[in-house]
Amino acid sequence: MKKEYCQKCKKYGWVENHHILPKSDFGENDQTIKRCPNCHTDYHQKLGRKNLKGKSEEFHFRKFYKWLAGLSIALFLLFIIFQSLN
Repeated sequence: MKKEYCQKCKKYGWVENHHILPKSDFGENDQTIKRCPNCHTDYHQKLGRKNLKGKSEEFHFRKFYKWLAGLSIALFLLFIIFQSLN
């Protein structure tokens, strides 16, 4: 782990490389994204191990991008609300 920005919450701190495609199903791969420990754990808890195991590569990418899109929408709505308050 090293200090960088988390690619989900954008906070600066300790991050780890999160494999988008699980190593247990797809072996060692270089498709990773930087996650703080909280965001990394959150991702696995929301999807659950049974939803991650044994699925196709396309399944994992769709789940990952859907999860990331949800965060983007939430941040956009917070931005709009914040701007309307000023």
